[in-house]
Amino acid sequence: MKFKYSIAAVLFAGALLFSGCSKVDDFLNEEPSKNSMKPIETIEQLDAILASYAVYGVNIFQEKQDMMLGTDDFAFIPLIQDNKAYTAENIGYGLWLDENVAERYSTWNSEYTKVYYANLVLHYLDSVTGTPEEKALLKADAHFLRAYSFFTIALAHTLYYDGTNGHELGISLKQTPSFEENIARSNLEETWAFIEQDLQEALKIEKPFIREDGMKVNWRGSKGSVKAFAARYYLYRADYEKAEYYALEALKECSDFKDFNDPAEMYYKSSVSKYTLTDTQEEVEIRRCYLYNQLVTYWGMEPNMEVLLGWDELFYTRTVSYGSSWFAPTQELLDTFAEDVPEGKLENDLRYKFFMVPYYSISTFTDKVSTKVYPGYVQFMGEVLSGPTVAEMNLIIAECRARDNDVNGAMERVNALRKNRIEKSVYQDLTASSPSVALKKVLQERRREMPFSIRWYDLKRLNATDPENQVTVKRNFYKTNGTVVLPNDGLMEYVLEPDSRHYAIPIGVDEIAKSDGVIQQNTY
Repeated sequence: MKFKYSIAAVLFAGALLFSGCSKVDDFLNEEPSKNSMKPIETIEQLDAILASYAVYGVNIFQEKQDMMLGTDDFAFIPLIQDNKAYTAENIGYGLWLDENVAERYSTWNSEYTKVYYANLVLHYLDSVTGTPEEKALLKADAHFLRAYSFFTIALAHTLYYDGTNGHELGISLKQTPSFEENIARSNLEETWAFIEQDLQEALKIEKPFIREDGMKVNWRGSKGSVKAFAARYYLYRADYEKAEYYALEALKECSDFKDFNDPAEMYYKSSVSKYTLTDTQEEVEIRRCYLYNQLVTYWGMEPNMEVLLGWDELFYTRTVSYGSSWFAPTQELLDTFAEDVPEGKLENDLRYKFFMVPYYSISTFTDKVSTKVYPGYVQFMGEVLSGPTVAEMNLIIAECRARDNDVNGAMERVNALRKNRIEKSVYQDLTASSPSVALKKVLQERRREMPFSIRWYDLKRLNATDPENQVTVKRNFYKTNGTVVLPNDGLMEYVLEPDSRHYAIPIGVDEIAKSDGVIQQNTY
C-alpha cells in the first residue's frame, strides 16, 4: 500500500538528498525538481540531510502544538474567544474532540517527515563512500532522530503503554523511505520495543557533546543529547533507575546552568505601552518583553538558528511552535509560581519575571477590559523550548531520588536549579518533610521550569503510573459542533479524566483518507 505523504517537505527531502551539495543553505530557496536530482555517492551528501535544521516545508527543530493545547497549562478562556478567537483546529485539540482536521498542527504529520529523513540516511548508508567510523556515527545519528520522532508520535497519538495493554494501537513503524512500505499501525508493545531498539543503536554515538573549540553540539546526535533523551525516555516508562543513570551520564557531558541572575545571560529588549481600559478608564502600562536572544526577530520572520542553538542548557534543540505567539497560561499554572516564591513576590521567580508578561491579553483583545485581563507566556515569541536540558536532567534525578525515599538527594538537585532561577537577594533552599512532599515539590518545579512543552508528557505518565499525583483537567468553554464555536448556546464543562482515551490524540482525517483506510483511527 502506497504511503501518500501529505507534506510537501517529504518531496523536497528527495531533491535535497540527490543534489550532491553538503551546504543546506543552497537549497532553502529552491523548490523540488526531479531534473536536478543526482545519485547519492558520498557520506557528505547523507550527512547534509541530518544537518538540515531549517529547510523548505519543515523545520526539524520544531514540534507541533497539538499536545500542548490539550494540557492544563494552556488556557481556553471564553473572553479570548469573544475578542480574538481560537481557531477551530486549536479548539479541537484543546477540548479533546474525537476528530482532528488540523493537519498543519499535527505531530503525526510533522514527525513522520523527520522519520523520512532518518530512513533516507539508513537506506543509502551502505552504498556511499566514507570511512567505517563516519558511517557508524551517521547510522547512530539517524537512529537517534528516528527514535526521538517515534517517541514523540507515540506520546501524542497512542495510549500510555503500561505493559498490560500491548494490544492497543501503536504507530506506523516506517523503516524505509519507500512509499510502498506497509503503513498499518503496529500495536503498543511493538511500538515501544522498536523505539527502545532505535535508542540502543543511538546510544552507540561516541561524539562528545562539547567540541574541542568549546561549541556545544546541540543540533545533532552526541553523547550528551542521546543520553539526555534516554533519561527522558526511561522516566516516561517509569524505569527510574535507568532514568537517573542516563541523566547523570548526560550531566557528565555538560552540567552548566543558565544563570537567570546574570545580566550577561538574561536581559530585556523591552518597551512599555500605555492603554486605557474601556470599563474603568484606568490607565495601565504593559511591558513588552523581547529577550536578547529572541528566537524569532519579529512576527512570522525566519527563525534565527544561531540564537536558538545558543541556549546554553540545551542538550538537543527542539521547540514547541505556536503560531499566535501567545501561550495563554491557566490559573493553575500561575498558581504554581505563587507556591514557592520568596517573599510572596512572583517576580522573585525569574522565570515568571522574564517569561510571564502581565496584561498581555490587552494588546491582543479588541475590547480592553480591566476586570478580565490575562498574562501571556513569551519565551521565544512563537516558540517554547521542548528539548532536553541541564535543568531537566537535574529534575529527573530529583524525581528518581524522591521516589527512592532520598529526600535530601532530591531537594539538593531541585535547589541546584533554583539557585539559578530565583532572585539571589531573597533565595532560600526548599525543604521537604517526606518523600511524598519532596516528589510534589519536584513535580511543581518541573511545571514551572518547562511549562507547555513537557506537560502532556507528565500528565500521561503520572496518570498511568502514580495514583497520588493523577490530574483531572477541566475547562469551562463554549459548546462546539466540532467545526465552529456556538457562543449563544452558553458554556459547558469539558473534562479530561486521568484514564481518558483522549490521551491518544486523533490522527488527522486527511492522513487516514490518504492511506486508503490502512491507518486506523483511535477509538473513544
